[in-house]
Amino acid sequence: MTLTINQLQFAREAALYVMNTRSMEEALSIFTEGLEPVHSVLKRNGDSMMNLGEEFDREAKYLPTSNSRDIVSAPF
Repeated sequence: MTLTINQLQFAREAALYVMNTRSMEEALSIFTEGLEPVHSVLKRNGDSMMNLGEEFDREAKYLPTSNSRDIVSAPF
């Protein structure tokens, strides 16, 4: 399902409202409500199978961390 521009704009505005009116913990709870953890995701890589969770963990070590919220570049 593809969202329309109007639906995307509404989602952005709703997310911004939540971020501005709720604590970080409450916002996280709202944004992740109903999600289920991915236990194992495998991707075919040539002849071998690769665990994407382990790949993400390796890559995440190199990502910059920040305690501030980046609202401008948020995808919602």
